[in-house]
Amino acid sequence: MKYLLIFVLLLPFTGIAQIKTWYNWKGFSLGVFEKPDIKSRQIGSLPAGSKVDVVAFNKAKFFPIYLCYYGDTITTRPEQYTNNEKHVYTLQSDWAKVRYNNKEGYVPAAFLVHIPIKRIHKKKASDEYTPDLPIIDALKGYLGKPLSYKKQQLEKQDKNEIHFSETYTFNAGYTYKAVQQYMEEGGAGGEVHTIFLPGFQLHEAVLFLLELQNASSYRPKEVKSFNQLKSQYDYFSWWYQPVNYDDEGNEIKTSNIYNFQYNSEGGGTGVKFTKKKDGVEVEYSFGGC
Repeated sequence: MKYLLIFVLLLPFTGIAQIKTWYNWKGFSLGVFEKPDIKSRQIGSLPAGSKVDVVAFNKAKFFPIYLCYYGDTITTRPEQYTNNEKHVYTLQSDWAKVRYNNKEGYVPAAFLVHIPIKRIHKKKASDEYTPDLPIIDALKGYLGKPLSYKKQQLEKQDKNEIHFSETYTFNAGYTYKAVQQYMEEGGAGGEVHTIFLPGFQLHEAVLFLLELQNASSYRPKEVKSFNQLKSQYDYFSWWYQPVNYDDEGNEIKTSNIYNFQYNSEGGGTGVKFTKKKDGVEVEYSFGGC
């Protein structure tokens, strides 16, 4: 009887220990629903960037997020693919049971990230152009001063060519590497930026990259998002590539690489997410002439 009493007394504390704090990275207020269904009654909303206590994740029901060119799965563009539907990745989001105003409700887990969001980009005071924040400066806004830095000159084909890498390490296992290669200053070429995010899930890595890019600062007005809820995902600007290749052009069959690209006249851009045992690696690239 004594052991039973101790077990019963510990039950509430065990439940509390399982509750974890997450943050709303939707980019907008996030509705809290009575059931894991956006058609159910909404019992409240979480302001953008606010924290919320997650009790559990419901893996029995999913909420779809469409990752493609600005959330658009309808309009076919001549410079893109003839069948866009084959180049849309559906991110199947769990539902998170959350505590809200002493009640329990549900939100799509794909809008939650386990670290606080930070406003690293200045808001525009007018219509004047605001230059983008370099990725390393954006990362410093989240991760603080780097623990180490290394710059390495890489092989050049011509004396005027610019070709070098910069590598940074941060606390908690975050790393960042940038490679720049241009035929000459202001000439044709491109850049590859690789970030390792320890402890992140795929959807968290997507939202983190969009925030670093300040992606919501631009979106074509004619594109209407196909996603059910307005969010940062609507500013995702690439098409999904279902087939991956190595450096020699051989097809790679793996379930852990998610590759996206957008090509247009004069250049292109892309992002690749690689799920690893201890986090997600993000490779963001762009280039042109």
